[in-house]
Amino acid sequence: MVPRLGRYGSRLAGLPQHFSRRAIHGSQKTRGSSSFGSSFQYVLLGAGGVAAGYFVGKSTSSEIVSGSHAQPGQQPKLSDSSTAPLSVLSTPVYANEDQFQQGLDKIIDVVGKENAQFDKGILDSFNDSFFSTHHPPNPEQQRPNVSISPTSTEQVSQILKIAHDYRIPVVANSGLTSLEGQNIHTRGPFSISLSCAKMDKIIAFHPDDLDVVVQPGVGWQDLDEFLKDDPKGKNLLFGPDPGIGANIGGMVGTSASGTNAFRYGTMKENVVNLTVVLADGTVIKTRQRPRKSSAGYDLTRLFIGSEGTLGVVTEITLKLHVRPRLEYITTVAFPTIKDAAAAAQTIISRGIQPNAMELLNDTMMSFVNEISDSEKRLEKPTLFFKLGGPTKEAIEEQSKVVDEIATQNHAIKIEKSTNDEQNNQLWAARRNGLWSTFEYGSKILADPQDVQLWTTDVAVPVSKLANVIDEINDDLVEDGYEHKFSVLGHIGDGNIHFLILYNSPDYAKTHVAVDKMVRRALNYEGTCTGEHGVGVGKRIYVEEELGEPTIDLMRQIKLALDPRRILNPDKVFKIDPKDDLDEQLNSGHIIEKHECRSNH
Repeated sequence: MVPRLGRYGSRLAGLPQHFSRRAIHGSQKTRGSSSFGSSFQYVLLGAGGVAAGYFVGKSTSSEIVSGSHAQPGQQPKLSDSSTAPLSVLSTPVYANEDQFQQGLDKIIDVVGKENAQFDKGILDSFNDSFFSTHHPPNPEQQRPNVSISPTSTEQVSQILKIAHDYRIPVVANSGLTSLEGQNIHTRGPFSISLSCAKMDKIIAFHPDDLDVVVQPGVGWQDLDEFLKDDPKGKNLLFGPDPGIGANIGGMVGTSASGTNAFRYGTMKENVVNLTVVLADGTVIKTRQRPRKSSAGYDLTRLFIGSEGTLGVVTEITLKLHVRPRLEYITTVAFPTIKDAAAAAQTIISRGIQPNAMELLNDTMMSFVNEISDSEKRLEKPTLFFKLGGPTKEAIEEQSKVVDEIATQNHAIKIEKSTNDEQNNQLWAARRNGLWSTFEYGSKILADPQDVQLWTTDVAVPVSKLANVIDEINDDLVEDGYEHKFSVLGHIGDGNIHFLILYNSPDYAKTHVAVDKMVRRALNYEGTCTGEHGVGVGKRIYVEEELGEPTIDLMRQIKLALDPRRILNPDKVFKIDPKDDLDEQLNSGHIIEKHECRSNH
């Protein structure tokens, strides 16, 4: 499994040792044959949230743009446009085997042979995981040739300069826990997996300023241990807490959050600044260290959520929060999921702000009971609350209001913790939800040897949450998934995860069910992904959600920062007019097992 690298290195604790596999969904992607000319120069003018712009300088346009100067009424060239429609691009050209080897030899000179890994099993696990929803359609081609482990920003800069010169695709990774195929090497086999596993240092800690500077390979759980062990940090915490094993670099890439997001926000609210290496090796720092700044464009937020397509993050300054002096868990079971969602919505409207507010549906509770050695709980939709404060009296005030609202919404049973041991017991059901669902697949599916798990998330305005959960629940039951799906909800911020169990021959059927689910959310002015990111699996949805002109603007920003399209190609949106990856992903379902990543 994932090694622990140094005292505060990465780890992937809690994963079953024997589960992992790839899915073969089609043939290798067609490569274009167009040649490159001289690249054009861009000056990025703006980024942050959903706003960005650029100036385009002198360009011969032969590397990226197809077509000639536009006449009035015709589609303009890329250099004349504020956006980059896919139709005006040429297919990117990447290194052939000889060019790749020349570039790789230079990269190994930079990092040393001991930091280059060629073991096929390890490389396969850097490319895919059993818990990812999407897998390489052609894993013998769509895979890295090597994993390179730099140890510093300077090494990453030298690596990317070489990769840029030789047009070598680079897919950066840290914890390898992403779910939407973010780590697939769609432009393999002559591509590099850039592992941040050895960039796992805590660089600086500023307790008086409530921030800490880390490298991307630091795990959020390891950071929590560091803070608890430090006399000046034991009363501080880092807010986001996504899945087990997630590292800070990947959390930046997907704008991750977790169960604490309702109280502490997502990565976008918890990052002060970033050091980023751009595709050509240029090193930038997005801003200085004060909590607020109006100096220029918000480049920090541009890179958060970009999934490694715009640059490689090598240092992150994180905001810290004061850790609650006391925190207890309350669980409330309801007769229906709609009752639970309605109670949560009322709690939010009353101004109560638990440290976390999570929802598990009745099926999830049955999965938890099935594999749990602890006390069995009601197999009903259940809300989990973290209630924190400086005193027991403050927590009791919150708890009183929660009890009142829960009772008004037909609560069946309320349980409360009074110490850390009970906290851990009650919260374990929520923390282990994903693995409980996967383990139960072998008991409920027709083929227990072929357990597939489609893990997806959507988010909607909180006022729409009860309706959308109820409707998606009914849709899945109607489509034949009764007792074969579970619900995990970050219900405080309108983010819901649906985990669907299926055998691989039902891939296409499950895809249709997920299509319906996502469009339900979009119809309620929601989003196709609250925290998993886009990867390869949600590219079609994000275009439906935001519209073609917005995606064209994102593509223009991508070309400005990565004109040769070497950084995590094909993720978030298409960069190649001949891209047929969606068709590849949907064309088959032959499963091949492989082992989890071993220590190295």
